[in-house]
Amino acid sequence: MASSSSPPPQVLPAEEILHICQETTQNLAHILSIIPSELLSLIMSTIPKSEIKVVKGLEASYARWRVSRVVRDILMSKDWASIMGAGKFQGFCESCWAFATAELVSAVLYLKRKDTNYTEYSVQELMDRADRSRIEKNGRKGHFCYRYSIRRGLEYVLKNGLQRAVDCPYNRCRQESQIPPRALYGLAHIDGIDKLSLSQALLRLEEQPIGASLFIFMPDYVDTKEGVYRGPMTNRSCYKAMHGVSVVSVVEENGEKVWKVRLNHGSMAGHQGYLKVSMEVMLVRVPTEGSQSDGKFDKPSMLLTDFVCPNVV
Repeated sequence: MASSSSPPPQVLPAEEILHICQETTQNLAHILSIIPSELLSLIMSTIPKSEIKVVKGLEASYARWRVSRVVRDILMSKDWASIMGAGKFQGFCESCWAFATAELVSAVLYLKRKDTNYTEYSVQELMDRADRSRIEKNGRKGHFCYRYSIRRGLEYVLKNGLQRAVDCPYNRCRQESQIPPRALYGLAHIDGIDKLSLSQALLRLEEQPIGASLFIFMPDYVDTKEGVYRGPMTNRSCYKAMHGVSVVSVVEENGEKVWKVRLNHGSMAGHQGYLKVSMEVMLVRVPTEGSQSDGKFDKPSMLLTDFVCPNVV
């Protein structure tokens, strides 16, 4: 009767074992000469599915790699762009947060059947009234707009409601003396605001679009067009700003999970007002001699962060 036991494991020759050990040690020494051990430990805790590359940008260096993402089939069949239409153009005002806030409110009220028809709500009211104290804190000379977050924009709507766009159309930033009286009819109302983790964001996206902040690196952002945005890719890359966006779907391209986000930069970036952003790319800033941290990417991060959405019951 033949034995059912497994064959003994193969033993590599001592010379081959020594060669492999030397090669691994040399690779590790090279990596540690670029990436500090504490940072490498953080990277490895994300379970990379690709090799780690270091991109030396214009002002900073970044380690980049990819991780696996699991998305339910039901989400892959959703695309809220079908109800939201083409992206808008905010001009040269700091109003991305206001656009995203207003369009998220429009979408959730329509999807929850509070509005019979898809109704656009006022970006202008948010810019005019959400928090004008910000103009002096982070405004620009000659402008009356300001940087703000989608969450804070939603807090304004939760407290005050929001006019329809037809009653307060977009006119870009303006002085307080130019702001007309507020309409008190046809206001949008929400019941709450949900701050979401990644797993929560993926579940909520099955029901409605969600808000997020996108890290913008130039010129990569404007060069991507119909491709997939993966952050800094060349020695010309430079971090510029956070951009408030609405996330409308998740797709897969060549085996890579990708967010589809709604921009308000017209034809400047993306395609027809939308940009595909890698969900799998992770970035962390690599300390270099003489460079100072800007607080961005001190820990491994995706290109989208700060997920949030309005809640209507």
